Amino acid sequence: MKLWLVMLLCLFGDCSGEDFPSLSTANASIAVVLDRQFLGEEYQSILDDLKDYIKELLRVELKHGGVNVHYFSWTTISLKKGYLAVFSIASCKETWSLFTRTEEEELLLFALTEVDCPRLPTNSAITVTYTEPGQELAQILLDLRTQRAFNWKSVVILHDSTLARDMISRVVQALTCSIEVDDVTSVPVTVFKMKYEVNEYLRRKEVYKVLSKLPVKFIGENFIPIVTIDTMNTIVEIARELGMSHTEAQWLYIISNSIRNGNMSNLINDLYEGENIAYFFNVTDDDNDCKNDLLCYAEEMMSAFISALDTAIQEELDVAAQVSDEEWEAIRPTKNQRKDTLLGHMQQYLSTKSSCGNCSSWRTLAADTWGATYRERTVVDDQITKDNVTTALIEDVNLINVGVWRPIVGIIFEDVLFPHVEHGFRGKKLPIITYHNPPWTILQSNASGSIVSYSGLLFDIVNQLAKSKNFTVRIILAGNLKQNITNDTNDAAVDMTYTVSSQLIQNAIAKGQAAFAAAAFTILTNPRSGINYTIPVSTQPYSFIIARPRELSRALLFLLPFTTDTWLCLGFAVVLMGPTLYIVHRLSPYYDAMEIPREGGLSTIHNCLWYIYGALLQQGGMYLPRADSGRLVVGTWWIVVLVVVTTYSGNLVAFLTFPKLEIPVTTISELLESKTYTWSITKGSYLEMQLKNSDEPKYVDLLKRAEMTDASYVVEDGPLAGSDILNRVREHRHALIDWKLRLTYLMRAEAVKSDTCDFTLSSEDFMDEQVAMIVPARSPYLPIINKEINRMQKAGLITKWLSAYLPKRDRCWKTSTVEEVNNHTVNLSDMQGSFFVLFLGIISASTVLLMEWIYMRRNKRIEQIIIKPYIE
Repeated sequence: MKLWLVMLLCLFGDCSGEDFPSLSTANASIAVVLDRQFLGEEYQSILDDLKDYIKELLRVELKHGGVNVHYFSWTTISLKKGYLAVFSIASCKETWSLFTRTEEEELLLFALTEVDCPRLPTNSAITVTYTEPGQELAQILLDLRTQRAFNWKSVVILHDSTLARDMISRVVQALTCSIEVDDVTSVPVTVFKMKYEVNEYLRRKEVYKVLSKLPVKFIGENFIPIVTIDTMNTIVEIARELGMSHTEAQWLYIISNSIRNGNMSNLINDLYEGENIAYFFNVTDDDNDCKNDLLCYAEEMMSAFISALDTAIQEELDVAAQVSDEEWEAIRPTKNQRKDTLLGHMQQYLSTKSSCGNCSSWRTLAADTWGATYRERTVVDDQITKDNVTTALIEDVNLINVGVWRPIVGIIFEDVLFPHVEHGFRGKKLPIITYHNPPWTILQSNASGSIVSYSGLLFDIVNQLAKSKNFTVRIILAGNLKQNITNDTNDAAVDMTYTVSSQLIQNAIAKGQAAFAAAAFTILTNPRSGINYTIPVSTQPYSFIIARPRELSRALLFLLPFTTDTWLCLGFAVVLMGPTLYIVHRLSPYYDAMEIPREGGLSTIHNCLWYIYGALLQQGGMYLPRADSGRLVVGTWWIVVLVVVTTYSGNLVAFLTFPKLEIPVTTISELLESKTYTWSITKGSYLEMQLKNSDEPKYVDLLKRAEMTDASYVVEDGPLAGSDILNRVREHRHALIDWKLRLTYLMRAEAVKSDTCDFTLSSEDFMDEQVAMIVPARSPYLPIINKEINRMQKAGLITKWLSAYLPKRDRCWKTSTVEEVNNHTVNLSDMQGSFFVLFLGIISASTVLLMEWIYMRRNKRIEQIIIKPYIE
């Protein structure tokens, strides 16, 4: 048992002994520092009374161990004498100086100091500020600042003439003074004074004059009105009228007059959806006896210390009794552990048993406004009830207990000062309306028609919003679930703004029956009344599809390497080079000089032509010129042949590898220039409206020559409707103009259906269309939704999410060129031209042969008919 206890204590401790004596074996020592300079004439009386009180306290309350008390009249004392704690009554400056030294020595400091002094860190020390009743306002704001109740870069203080000038100076000093606490910086302050008017009309006039002239763009939107209760209600109304009370503004109302019963609910006129409002008010009970002097605080702090010390000694004695002396030396508490134990006990004692400072007691509440109007919603079978219309006014006001303030303990927080700034909607359920419209919203149902999952780009955005702003989602469908997914085919129509489901959603949002719509809507310049758009979640360009360019016939593939004019020039070169060679050969005197006969060979123009043709085909000839002039002609021709044949062979290989396709139409300009293509645009769509408003000539011409059609195709999870227009695009040189996203889905669905790649997208995008969600027209949450969407866009989340729902790249994305390079093998289609030439040559040879045979028969007949002369 002992070993187990030792291991447990080592787990939560450091199992290392120290030279500092254990409370179970030695008396504790405490230094009591009473700064004579700070106390002045009260020093001696407080010292005597405190000594007597401590002596009696030790005799009655300390049941275990003992305490050696050392008294000092100045703060510059040596702390290296084995003290356990230090109690001081000194000025603010000396208190902080003493705290720095006690931290170095790992000692507990509990201090009583002057008003308007920043409290020491609550996790290291205890600070009590002595405040005269009615003078605690500056200390309250200082405590709020040091405990990081708000994180403001600037603040505007509004006060009426009931607040003294000296108090305003102290309040400003409390917010702007430098504090030796991490992460606590000074707050720039702007102060505005209002006249206090008893008459309501004059009060509203004065408040309006001040608030309407506030340059909130430069001074910020964090306000601390320090006013009476009637002025507070006037400020709330005027600020709301001027649009100064919204989700990004923070209002901390400090009520200067006391509230007897502490019930603020009866004093608040109205609260509206999305406001950030907190109240700080005085709830001091004047019937109680007022205990508010330095000696009272000092005695209670010493009582708290002795109580904590007695408890700590008892705990150490209980543990030490269960282990050996060696084990106890290894596991006994360190100075820091002992300090934390005493600090915790003292804080608990002061918060529960203290009675000093009951002359000043303040309470703070926060208004629970975000999502409050959606708390009571009635939904029947996932349908929105028509009689349940949300307004911005919160009928059932709900106030959150934030904490209380007393001089001896400062502020004890139960919640945060501005709960919606820190925790958003605080886990409330917000009604979100939607319908099935891939890829924006994808609703999947089971066999019984019940929704089993929600996905799509907008639900990814909504989930991120819910996570960052701390709300849960309750989905409301725009219509019957089964009809919404399968029968309502207009839900994925070309223009999402005018479908049946989108009209239902817009009506519901305009009535305030949902916080916002998780549905995609085109941003129009003149939206319908009652709704407003978020910033764009996506920008969709328009494009068009045509039939994929077909491969041209390869029957005359062997002619493709050269253009027609090149073939003509080459033919003329052959025809001209034959006579040229013949003339040079006949006129050359070389043969006469060498007495070489010119008969046969190149002596006939017929043979010269066949020689030039044979050389072009790299076949050579039986006869060559002997004269240098003839050889130069033949050599030059061989060079030309080399260039021509090499060029032809290379191009022929390229044409065999890369099939020749029809000239594609890839841009709007090419579509307009084409004489064979037609195109269609959906009637009543956003594109038609934009083209009508455009002055650019090509867009004017595009609309003028377009065929206006109804939304005749739908891209769902697989099946396609409107196959007529697709067949027209496939077979009749027609272009379909729409979102590039929709056309991509359409091409993918067709490829899956037919297992062919029949369509291709244009390379040019035009006429961007922005898509957004919608909220009620007066929704206070539009700015924070827009801010979150903007953060998602900058982080690249929306682009990533949208790409997850787009069709994946497949073989239809590959260009035909790449596909042929990898897979093409020469086939009969490629070689049919060669066989055609061979067949043509055989026919030509047969024809010439027949002509030769006819010619010879004719000559023989003529010879037989000729009558020979008679000779005897």
